[in-house]
Amino acid sequence: MNNFSSPIYAPSLYWFSYYVYDGLNIAIDSDDLTASNSKKQEAIDLDWVRNGYQRILSEFKLEIDLDLVNPTSPQSHNLLKANYPTKPDQKRKRQQNFKTETGLKGFIYPQAIHDTYALNLRVAFPEKYGADQYSCEDLQQLNPANCFQLSINNRAEFLGQTLLLTVYLNQSPPPDPRDLDQAAKDCWCAFFKIEQADIPKFPRLYRVASCCNGYLYEFGNPRETVSENPYGHLLMLFMFDKSTTKTLNKFYWSLPILLLYRHKMSNTFRQSRLFYEKADKVVNDHEQQFNTLKQGHLKRKDNQLLTEAALKNLKDEIKELLRISLSYSHQLRNLEYARNTIAINHRNYLATLEQMEQLATMPLDALRVFGEKEAVTFQDQITADLNYLRHGSGLLDTAINSIRGLVEIDQAESDRARQAQEIESDRTLQNMISAIGGGLGVAGVTATAYPYYKNPEPTPSLGPIAEVVGVSLGLGLLAAAILFVLPQSLRSLLHRNDSKD
Repeated sequence: MNNFSSPIYAPSLYWFSYYVYDGLNIAIDSDDLTASNSKKQEAIDLDWVRNGYQRILSEFKLEIDLDLVNPTSPQSHNLLKANYPTKPDQKRKRQQNFKTETGLKGFIYPQAIHDTYALNLRVAFPEKYGADQYSCEDLQQLNPANCFQLSINNRAEFLGQTLLLTVYLNQSPPPDPRDLDQAAKDCWCAFFKIEQADIPKFPRLYRVASCCNGYLYEFGNPRETVSENPYGHLLMLFMFDKSTTKTLNKFYWSLPILLLYRHKMSNTFRQSRLFYEKADKVVNDHEQQFNTLKQGHLKRKDNQLLTEAALKNLKDEIKELLRISLSYSHQLRNLEYARNTIAINHRNYLATLEQMEQLATMPLDALRVFGEKEAVTFQDQITADLNYLRHGSGLLDTAINSIRGLVEIDQAESDRARQAQEIESDRTLQNMISAIGGGLGVAGVTATAYPYYKNPEPTPSLGPIAEVVGVSLGLGLLAAAILFVLPQSLRSLLHRNDSKD
Protein backbone atom coordinates (compact mmCIF):
# COMPACT_ATOMS: atom_id res chain seq x y z
CA MET A 1 0.00 0.00 0.00
CA ASN A 2 1.35 3.44 -0.99
CA ASN A 3 1.22 6.56 1.14
CA PHE A 4 1.36 8.93 -1.82
CA SER A 5 -2.23 9.64 -2.78
CA SER A 6 -1.97 12.91 -4.74
CA PRO A 7 -3.01 12.73 -8.40
CA ILE A 8 -0.28 12.53 -11.02
CA TYR A 9 -0.43 13.70 -14.63
CA ALA A 10 1.03 12.48 -17.95
CA PRO A 11 3.16 9.63 -16.55
CA SER A 12 5.84 8.52 -18.98
CA LEU A 13 8.38 5.72 -18.78
CA TYR A 14 11.68 5.74 -20.68
CA TRP A 15 13.61 2.47 -20.95
CA PHE A 16 17.35 2.42 -21.69
CA SER A 17 18.98 -1.02 -21.93
CA TYR A 18 22.54 -1.82 -23.03
CA TYR A 19 24.26 -4.99 -24.27
CA VAL A 20 27.79 -5.30 -25.64
CA TYR A 21 27.74 -7.09 -28.99
CA ASP A 22 31.37 -6.70 -30.00
CA GLY A 23 34.68 -5.36 -28.79
CA LEU A 24 37.10 -6.15 -26.00
CA ASN A 25 35.41 -8.20 -23.29
CA ILE A 26 37.03 -9.56 -20.15
CA ALA A 27 36.06 -13.06 -19.07
CA ILE A 28 35.89 -12.83 -15.28
CA ASP A 29 36.35 -16.56 -14.69
CA SER A 30 39.27 -16.78 -17.09
CA ASP A 31 42.81 -15.48 -17.14
CA ASP A 32 42.56 -14.63 -20.82
CA LEU A 33 41.46 -11.52 -22.64
CA THR A 34 39.53 -12.06 -25.87
CA ALA A 35 39.63 -9.12 -28.22
CA SER A 36 37.71 -8.41 -31.38
CA ASN A 37 37.22 -5.45 -33.66
CA SER A 38 34.61 -3.06 -32.26
CA LYS A 39 33.99 -1.51 -35.69
CA LYS A 40 32.71 -4.62 -37.45
CA GLN A 41 29.25 -3.50 -38.48
CA GLU A 42 28.40 -6.97 -39.75
CA ALA A 43 28.51 -8.14 -36.11
CA ILE A 44 25.18 -6.39 -35.44
CA ASP A 45 22.41 -8.97 -35.06
CA LEU A 46 19.23 -7.21 -36.14
CA ASP A 47 17.07 -10.18 -35.16
CA TRP A 48 18.45 -9.96 -31.64
CA VAL A 49 17.43 -6.29 -31.52
CA ARG A 50 13.91 -7.15 -32.73
CA ASN A 51 13.59 -9.90 -30.14
CA GLY A 52 14.83 -7.55 -27.41
CA TYR A 53 12.03 -5.13 -28.16
CA GLN A 54 9.41 -7.79 -28.77
CA ARG A 55 10.00 -9.24 -25.32
CA ILE A 56 8.74 -5.94 -23.91
CA LEU A 57 6.09 -5.17 -26.51
CA SER A 58 4.45 -8.57 -26.22
CA GLU A 59 3.48 -7.73 -22.65
CA PHE A 60 1.58 -4.73 -24.06
CA LYS A 61 -0.17 -7.08 -26.54
CA LEU A 62 1.79 -5.58 -29.41
CA GLU A 63 3.69 -7.18 -32.22
CA ILE A 64 5.64 -4.70 -34.30
CA ASP A 65 7.66 -5.63 -37.36
CA LEU A 66 10.68 -3.45 -36.95
CA ASP A 67 12.30 -2.58 -40.26
CA LEU A 68 15.94 -2.39 -39.25
CA VAL A 69 19.15 -1.94 -41.19
CA ASN A 70 22.88 -2.02 -40.53
CA PRO A 71 24.29 1.53 -40.53
CA THR A 72 26.58 2.18 -43.45
CA SER A 73 28.84 4.50 -41.46
CA PRO A 74 30.52 4.04 -38.06
CA GLN A 75 29.22 7.52 -37.16
CA SER A 76 25.61 6.36 -37.69
CA HIS A 77 24.00 4.63 -34.73
CA ASN A 78 20.30 4.47 -35.58
CA LEU A 79 19.14 1.02 -36.73
CA LEU A 80 15.75 2.08 -38.13
CA LYS A 81 15.63 1.92 -41.91
CA ALA A 82 13.31 4.93 -41.93
CA ASN A 83 16.18 6.98 -40.53
CA TYR A 84 17.92 6.66 -43.89
CA PRO A 85 15.51 7.88 -46.63
CA THR A 86 16.39 6.78 -50.13
CA LYS A 87 14.18 9.26 -51.97
CA PRO A 88 14.15 13.06 -51.84
CA ASP A 89 10.47 13.18 -50.86
CA GLN A 90 10.89 10.72 -47.99
CA LYS A 91 10.96 12.13 -44.47
CA ARG A 92 13.64 10.98 -42.07
CA LYS A 93 12.18 9.22 -39.04
CA ARG A 94 14.37 8.92 -35.98
CA GLN A 95 11.98 6.68 -34.01
CA GLN A 96 9.10 4.32 -34.69
CA ASN A 97 5.89 5.22 -32.89
CA PHE A 98 3.28 2.82 -31.55
CA LYS A 99 0.02 2.82 -29.65
CA THR A 100 -1.48 0.08 -27.49
CA GLU A 101 -5.08 -1.12 -27.36
CA THR A 102 -5.43 0.50 -23.93
CA GLY A 103 -4.46 3.93 -25.26
CA LEU A 104 -0.83 4.00 -24.16
CA LYS A 105 1.49 5.48 -26.74
CA GLY A 106 5.22 5.54 -27.22
CA PHE A 107 8.15 5.09 -29.54
CA ILE A 108 11.08 2.78 -30.23
CA TYR A 109 14.57 4.16 -30.77
CA PRO A 110 17.11 1.35 -31.47
CA GLN A 111 20.80 2.13 -31.80
CA ALA A 112 24.14 0.38 -32.11
CA ILE A 113 26.60 2.75 -30.46
CA HIS A 114 30.23 1.75 -31.03
CA ASP A 115 30.23 -1.84 -29.69
CA THR A 116 26.91 -1.83 -27.83
CA TYR A 117 23.22 -2.30 -28.50
CA ALA A 118 21.37 0.68 -27.02
CA LEU A 119 17.68 -0.15 -26.81
CA ASN A 120 15.47 2.85 -26.01
CA LEU A 121 11.71 2.80 -25.64
CA ARG A 122 9.11 5.21 -24.34
CA VAL A 123 5.61 4.30 -23.19
CA ALA A 124 3.24 6.89 -21.72
CA PHE A 125 -0.28 7.77 -20.79
CA PRO A 126 -2.01 10.53 -22.82
CA GLU A 127 -0.36 13.88 -22.12
CA LYS A 128 -3.24 16.26 -21.64
CA TYR A 129 -1.66 18.30 -18.93
CA GLY A 130 -4.09 19.08 -16.11
CA ALA A 131 -6.92 17.11 -17.73
CA ASP A 132 -6.07 13.40 -17.43
CA GLN A 133 -5.13 12.59 -13.89
CA TYR A 134 -3.96 9.24 -12.63
CA SER A 135 -3.20 7.62 -9.34
CA CYS A 136 0.07 6.14 -8.23
CA GLU A 137 -1.37 2.63 -8.71
CA ASP A 138 -2.02 3.34 -12.40
CA LEU A 139 1.72 3.19 -12.99
CA GLN A 140 1.39 -0.61 -12.99
CA GLN A 141 -0.04 -0.32 -16.50
CA LEU A 142 3.36 0.90 -17.72
CA ASN A 143 4.98 -2.32 -16.51
CA PRO A 144 2.72 -5.28 -17.37
CA ALA A 145 3.96 -8.57 -15.91
CA ASN A 146 6.92 -6.64 -14.48
CA CYS A 147 8.53 -6.82 -17.91
CA PHE A 148 11.03 -4.09 -17.02
CA GLN A 149 12.40 -5.88 -13.96
CA LEU A 150 15.82 -7.38 -14.52
CA SER A 151 16.58 -11.08 -14.49
CA ILE A 152 19.58 -12.29 -12.51
CA ASN A 153 20.22 -14.64 -15.45
CA ASN A 154 20.98 -11.80 -17.84
CA ARG A 155 23.60 -12.43 -20.51
CA ALA A 156 27.22 -11.75 -19.61
CA GLU A 157 27.20 -8.97 -22.24
CA PHE A 158 24.55 -7.04 -20.31
CA LEU A 159 25.90 -3.63 -19.27
CA GLY A 160 22.94 -2.21 -17.39
CA GLN A 161 19.51 -0.65 -17.55
CA THR A 162 18.09 2.74 -16.67
CA LEU A 163 14.39 3.47 -16.16
CA LEU A 164 13.31 7.11 -16.20
CA LEU A 165 9.81 7.77 -14.88
CA THR A 166 8.43 11.28 -15.35
CA VAL A 167 5.16 12.64 -13.91
CA TYR A 168 3.61 16.05 -13.45
CA LEU A 169 2.41 17.13 -10.03
CA ASN A 170 -0.27 19.79 -9.84
CA GLN A 171 1.49 21.79 -7.15
CA SER A 172 4.35 24.19 -6.65
CA PRO A 173 7.72 22.60 -6.09
CA PRO A 174 8.36 22.25 -2.34
CA PRO A 175 11.30 24.30 -1.03
CA ASP A 176 13.05 21.12 0.05
CA PRO A 177 13.10 18.37 -2.62
CA ARG A 178 13.52 15.78 0.15
CA ASP A 179 9.88 16.35 1.00
CA LEU A 180 9.01 14.19 -2.01
CA ASP A 181 11.41 11.34 -1.21
CA GLN A 182 8.62 9.02 -0.11
CA ALA A 183 6.42 10.00 -3.05
CA ALA A 184 9.19 9.00 -5.47
CA LYS A 185 9.65 5.67 -3.73
CA ASP A 186 5.88 5.04 -3.65
CA CYS A 187 5.65 5.62 -7.40
CA TRP A 188 8.36 3.06 -8.08
CA CYS A 189 6.87 0.52 -5.66
CA ALA A 190 3.53 0.90 -7.46
CA PHE A 191 5.24 0.58 -10.84
CA PHE A 192 6.89 -2.73 -9.86
CA LYS A 193 3.87 -3.89 -7.83
CA ILE A 194 6.04 -4.45 -4.78
CA GLU A 195 4.31 -6.01 -1.81
CA GLN A 196 4.44 -4.26 1.54
CA ALA A 197 6.74 -6.91 3.01
CA ASP A 198 9.24 -6.46 0.16
CA ILE A 199 9.42 -2.66 0.26
CA PRO A 200 12.45 -2.69 2.64
CA LYS A 201 14.36 -4.65 -0.05
CA PHE A 202 13.78 -1.92 -2.63
CA PRO A 203 16.95 0.01 -3.61
CA ARG A 204 17.59 2.92 -1.31
CA LEU A 205 17.41 6.51 -2.47
CA TYR A 206 20.90 7.32 -3.72
CA ARG A 207 20.72 10.98 -4.70
CA VAL A 208 18.28 13.90 -5.00
CA ALA A 209 18.90 16.93 -7.19
CA SER A 210 17.16 19.69 -9.08
CA CYS A 211 16.92 19.04 -12.81
CA CYS A 212 15.32 21.11 -15.58
CA ASN A 213 13.16 23.04 -13.08
CA GLY A 214 11.98 19.76 -11.60
CA TYR A 215 13.27 17.32 -8.95
CA LEU A 216 15.20 14.19 -9.91
CA TYR A 217 15.35 11.19 -7.53
CA GLU A 218 17.92 8.48 -8.18
CA PHE A 219 17.58 4.96 -6.72
CA GLY A 220 20.23 2.26 -6.77
CA ASN A 221 23.95 2.31 -6.06
CA PRO A 222 26.12 2.03 -9.21
CA ARG A 223 28.32 -0.45 -7.36
CA GLU A 224 25.46 -2.94 -6.92
CA THR A 225 25.14 -6.03 -9.12
CA VAL A 226 21.89 -7.32 -10.63
CA SER A 227 21.58 -9.89 -7.85
CA GLU A 228 21.81 -7.08 -5.30
CA ASN A 229 19.51 -4.74 -7.23
CA PRO A 230 17.20 -6.46 -9.76
CA TYR A 231 15.50 -3.16 -10.63
CA GLY A 232 18.47 -1.42 -12.23
CA HIS A 233 19.24 2.28 -12.28
CA LEU A 234 16.02 4.17 -11.48
CA LEU A 235 15.36 7.87 -12.08
CA MET A 236 12.17 9.58 -10.94
CA LEU A 237 11.57 13.07 -12.33
CA PHE A 238 8.81 15.17 -10.75
CA MET A 239 7.78 18.05 -13.02
CA PHE A 240 5.81 21.07 -11.91
CA ASP A 241 5.35 22.97 -15.19
CA LYS A 242 5.77 22.46 -18.93
CA SER A 243 9.24 23.99 -19.01
CA THR A 244 10.72 20.73 -17.70
CA THR A 245 9.35 18.76 -20.66
CA LYS A 246 10.51 21.38 -23.14
CA THR A 247 14.02 21.30 -21.72
CA LEU A 248 14.08 17.49 -21.61
CA ASN A 249 13.05 17.32 -25.28
CA LYS A 250 15.98 19.53 -26.28
CA PHE A 251 18.62 17.06 -25.17
CA TYR A 252 16.69 13.79 -24.93
CA TRP A 253 18.23 12.18 -28.04
CA SER A 254 21.69 12.49 -26.47
CA LEU A 255 20.54 10.82 -23.26
CA PRO A 256 20.94 7.21 -24.53
CA ILE A 257 24.63 7.69 -25.28
CA LEU A 258 25.26 9.54 -22.01
CA LEU A 259 23.70 6.69 -20.03
CA LEU A 260 25.71 4.21 -22.10
CA TYR A 261 28.94 5.78 -20.87
CA ARG A 262 27.57 5.73 -17.33
CA HIS A 263 26.75 2.03 -17.49
CA LYS A 264 30.09 1.18 -19.08
CA MET A 265 31.87 2.85 -16.18
CA SER A 266 29.67 1.26 -13.53
CA ASN A 267 29.79 -2.20 -15.08
CA THR A 268 33.55 -2.04 -15.55
CA PHE A 269 34.02 -1.00 -11.93
CA ARG A 270 31.86 -3.90 -10.73
CA GLN A 271 34.01 -6.25 -12.81
CA SER A 272 37.14 -4.73 -11.32
CA ARG A 273 35.96 -5.79 -7.85
CA LEU A 274 36.02 -9.40 -9.02
CA PHE A 275 39.48 -8.99 -10.51
CA TYR A 276 40.73 -7.48 -7.27
CA GLU A 277 39.19 -10.24 -5.13
CA LYS A 278 40.66 -12.94 -7.35
CA ALA A 279 44.14 -11.42 -7.25
CA ASP A 280 43.99 -10.90 -3.49
CA LYS A 281 42.82 -14.48 -3.02
CA VAL A 282 45.84 -15.77 -4.95
CA VAL A 283 48.23 -14.28 -2.41
CA ASN A 284 46.11 -15.17 0.64
CA ASP A 285 45.64 -18.78 -0.47
CA HIS A 286 49.39 -19.28 -0.94
CA GLU A 287 50.58 -17.30 2.08
CA GLN A 288 51.01 -20.55 4.06
CA GLN A 289 53.11 -21.93 1.21
CA PHE A 290 55.34 -18.86 1.41
CA ASN A 291 55.69 -19.20 5.19
CA THR A 292 56.58 -22.89 4.87
CA LEU A 293 59.24 -21.99 2.33
CA LYS A 294 60.65 -19.32 4.62
CA GLN A 295 60.71 -21.51 7.72
CA GLY A 296 61.73 -24.75 6.04
CA HIS A 297 64.30 -23.64 3.53
CA LEU A 298 65.36 -20.01 3.65
CA LYS A 299 66.12 -20.12 7.41
CA ARG A 300 67.91 -23.47 7.25
CA LYS A 301 71.18 -23.10 9.20
CA ASP A 302 72.73 -26.53 8.71
CA ASN A 303 75.09 -27.14 5.85
CA GLN A 304 73.50 -30.41 4.84
CA LEU A 305 72.69 -30.45 1.15
CA LEU A 306 69.17 -31.08 -0.05
CA THR A 307 68.38 -34.52 -1.35
CA GLU A 308 67.46 -35.11 -4.96
CA ALA A 309 63.83 -35.55 -3.89
CA ALA A 310 63.88 -32.23 -2.00
CA LEU A 311 65.40 -30.45 -5.00
CA LYS A 312 62.71 -31.91 -7.25
CA ASN A 313 60.01 -30.67 -4.86
CA LEU A 314 61.48 -27.18 -4.94
CA LYS A 315 61.59 -27.23 -8.73
CA ASP A 316 57.92 -28.25 -8.75
CA GLU A 317 57.18 -25.34 -6.41
CA ILE A 318 58.85 -22.96 -8.87
CA LYS A 319 56.61 -24.25 -11.67
CA GLU A 320 53.50 -23.83 -9.50
CA LEU A 321 54.51 -20.32 -8.42
CA LEU A 322 55.17 -19.36 -12.04
CA ARG A 323 51.64 -20.50 -12.91
CA ILE A 324 50.23 -18.53 -9.97
CA SER A 325 52.29 -15.48 -10.92
CA LEU A 326 50.93 -15.63 -14.47
CA SER A 327 47.35 -15.76 -13.19
CA TYR A 328 48.11 -12.91 -10.80
CA SER A 329 49.61 -10.82 -13.59
CA HIS A 330 46.50 -11.38 -15.70
CA GLN A 331 44.31 -10.00 -12.92
CA LEU A 332 46.56 -6.94 -12.62
CA ARG A 333 46.30 -6.47 -16.36
CA ASN A 334 42.51 -6.75 -16.10
CA LEU A 335 42.52 -4.02 -13.47
CA GLU A 336 44.68 -1.80 -15.66
CA TYR A 337 42.28 -2.36 -18.53
CA ALA A 338 39.31 -1.56 -16.27
CA ARG A 339 40.90 1.71 -15.14
CA ASN A 340 41.66 2.73 -18.72
CA THR A 341 38.13 1.84 -19.84
CA ILE A 342 36.61 3.97 -17.10
CA ALA A 343 38.96 6.86 -17.94
CA ILE A 344 37.97 6.78 -21.63
CA ASN A 345 34.25 6.62 -20.91
CA HIS A 346 34.62 9.30 -18.25
CA ARG A 347 35.96 11.71 -20.83
CA ASN A 348 33.21 10.74 -23.27
CA TYR A 349 30.59 11.19 -20.55
CA LEU A 350 31.71 14.72 -19.73
CA ALA A 351 32.02 15.68 -23.40
CA THR A 352 28.49 14.43 -24.14
CA LEU A 353 27.13 16.17 -21.05
CA GLU A 354 28.61 19.48 -22.17
CA GLN A 355 26.84 19.11 -25.51
CA MET A 356 23.57 18.35 -23.72
CA GLU A 357 23.95 21.41 -21.50
CA GLN A 358 24.41 23.55 -24.60
CA LEU A 359 21.22 22.12 -26.06
CA ALA A 360 19.37 22.62 -22.78
CA THR A 361 20.82 26.13 -22.36
CA MET A 362 21.17 25.38 -18.66
CA PRO A 363 23.47 23.35 -16.39
CA LEU A 364 22.52 19.70 -15.79
CA ASP A 365 24.10 19.31 -12.37
CA ALA A 366 21.96 16.27 -11.56
CA LEU A 367 23.75 14.38 -14.33
CA ARG A 368 27.14 16.02 -13.90
CA VAL A 369 27.60 14.83 -10.34
CA PHE A 370 28.17 11.23 -11.49
CA GLY A 371 30.99 12.35 -13.77
CA GLU A 372 32.60 14.46 -11.07
CA LYS A 373 32.23 12.06 -8.15
CA GLU A 374 31.58 8.37 -8.88
CA ALA A 375 33.63 8.22 -12.09
CA VAL A 376 36.62 9.79 -10.31
CA THR A 377 36.16 7.58 -7.25
CA PHE A 378 36.10 4.46 -9.44
CA GLN A 379 39.46 5.33 -10.98
CA ASP A 380 41.01 6.27 -7.64
CA GLN A 381 39.85 2.99 -6.09
CA ILE A 382 41.34 0.89 -8.87
CA THR A 383 44.60 2.85 -8.66
CA ALA A 384 44.74 2.13 -4.93
CA ASP A 385 44.02 -1.55 -5.62
CA LEU A 386 46.86 -1.74 -8.13
CA ASN A 387 49.30 -0.11 -5.72
CA TYR A 388 48.34 -2.62 -3.04
CA LEU A 389 48.43 -5.65 -5.31
CA ARG A 390 51.83 -4.78 -6.73
CA HIS A 391 53.22 -5.70 -3.30
CA GLY A 392 51.75 -9.15 -3.83
CA SER A 393 53.41 -9.31 -7.22
CA GLY A 394 56.69 -8.47 -5.52
CA LEU A 395 56.07 -11.23 -2.97
CA LEU A 396 55.54 -13.77 -5.73
CA ASP A 397 58.68 -12.63 -7.56
CA THR A 398 60.68 -12.83 -4.32
CA ALA A 399 59.39 -16.33 -3.59
CA ILE A 400 60.19 -17.52 -7.10
CA ASN A 401 63.67 -15.96 -7.08
CA SER A 402 64.38 -17.29 -3.57
CA ILE A 403 63.45 -20.86 -4.47
CA ARG A 404 65.31 -20.61 -7.78
CA GLY A 405 68.40 -19.29 -5.96
CA LEU A 406 68.12 -22.01 -3.31
CA VAL A 407 67.87 -24.68 -5.97
CA GLU A 408 70.78 -23.25 -7.92
CA ILE A 409 72.98 -23.04 -4.80
CA ASP A 410 72.18 -26.56 -3.61
CA GLN A 411 72.41 -27.90 -7.13
CA ALA A 412 75.84 -26.30 -7.52
CA GLU A 413 76.98 -27.64 -4.13
CA SER A 414 75.70 -31.09 -5.01
CA ASP A 415 77.45 -30.94 -8.37
CA ARG A 416 80.71 -29.88 -6.73
CA ALA A 417 80.43 -32.64 -4.11
CA ARG A 418 79.69 -35.20 -6.81
CA GLN A 419 82.59 -33.91 -8.91
CA ALA A 420 84.95 -34.05 -5.91
CA GLN A 421 83.80 -37.56 -5.15
CA GLU A 422 84.40 -38.59 -8.72
CA ILE A 423 87.89 -37.00 -8.64
CA GLU A 424 88.68 -38.76 -5.37
CA SER A 425 87.49 -42.07 -6.80
CA ASP A 426 89.64 -41.55 -9.88
CA ARG A 427 92.65 -40.66 -7.71
CA THR A 428 92.13 -43.73 -5.50
CA LEU A 429 91.90 -45.93 -8.57
CA GLN A 430 94.98 -44.31 -10.02
CA ASN A 431 96.91 -44.81 -6.75
CA MET A 432 95.78 -48.40 -6.59
CA ILE A 433 96.94 -49.04 -10.15
CA SER A 434 100.25 -47.31 -9.41
CA ALA A 435 100.71 -49.29 -6.20
CA ILE A 436 99.95 -52.57 -7.94
CA GLY A 437 102.33 -51.66 -10.75
CA GLY A 438 105.00 -50.70 -8.25
CA GLY A 439 104.43 -53.86 -6.27
CA LEU A 440 104.69 -55.98 -9.39
CA GLY A 441 107.90 -54.21 -10.33
CA VAL A 442 109.42 -54.79 -6.89
CA ALA A 443 108.30 -58.40 -6.98
CA GLY A 444 109.89 -58.86 -10.44
CA VAL A 445 113.16 -57.30 -9.42
CA THR A 446 113.19 -59.32 -6.22
CA ALA A 447 112.46 -62.53 -8.06
CA THR A 448 115.32 -61.83 -10.44
CA ALA A 449 117.90 -60.70 -7.91
CA TYR A 450 117.13 -62.85 -4.88
CA PRO A 451 118.58 -66.16 -6.18
CA TYR A 452 121.93 -64.48 -6.87
CA TYR A 453 121.84 -62.88 -3.47
CA LYS A 454 121.14 -66.21 -1.80
CA ASN A 455 123.50 -68.35 -3.87
CA PRO A 456 125.80 -66.89 -6.45
CA GLU A 457 125.77 -70.24 -8.27
CA PRO A 458 122.22 -71.47 -7.88
CA THR A 459 121.16 -74.97 -8.73
CA PRO A 460 117.60 -75.61 -9.80
CA SER A 461 115.43 -77.07 -7.07
CA LEU A 462 111.81 -76.69 -5.86
CA GLY A 463 112.81 -75.25 -2.52
CA PRO A 464 114.68 -72.19 -3.77
CA ILE A 465 111.98 -71.45 -6.37
CA ALA A 466 109.24 -71.44 -3.73
CA GLU A 467 111.37 -69.26 -1.52
CA VAL A 468 111.99 -66.79 -4.32
CA VAL A 469 108.30 -66.59 -5.16
CA GLY A 470 107.35 -66.06 -1.54
CA VAL A 471 109.93 -63.36 -0.91
CA SER A 472 109.12 -61.52 -4.15
CA LEU A 473 105.38 -61.59 -3.47
CA GLY A 474 105.86 -60.38 0.07
CA LEU A 475 108.07 -57.50 -0.93
CA GLY A 476 105.74 -56.71 -3.85
CA LEU A 477 102.72 -56.52 -1.56
CA LEU A 478 104.63 -54.41 0.98
CA ALA A 479 105.71 -52.01 -1.74
CA ALA A 480 102.16 -51.79 -3.13
CA ALA A 481 100.77 -51.02 0.34
CA ILE A 482 103.35 -48.33 0.93
CA LEU A 483 102.72 -46.76 -2.49
CA PHE A 484 98.92 -46.77 -1.91
CA VAL A 485 98.88 -45.47 1.70
CA LEU A 486 101.72 -42.97 1.57
CA PRO A 487 100.12 -40.47 -0.93
CA GLN A 488 96.84 -40.43 0.99
CA SER A 489 98.64 -39.83 4.28
CA LEU A 490 100.65 -37.00 2.78
CA ARG A 491 97.45 -35.33 1.36
CA SER A 492 95.70 -35.61 4.72
CA LEU A 493 98.69 -34.09 6.51
CA LEU A 494 98.88 -31.22 4.04
CA HIS A 495 95.11 -30.61 4.33
CA ARG A 496 95.35 -30.44 8.14
CA ASN A 497 98.22 -27.97 7.93
CA ASP A 498 96.22 -25.80 5.48
CA SER A 499 93.23 -25.88 7.82
CA LYS A 500 95.38 -24.73 10.79
CA ASP A 501 96.79 -21.86 8.74
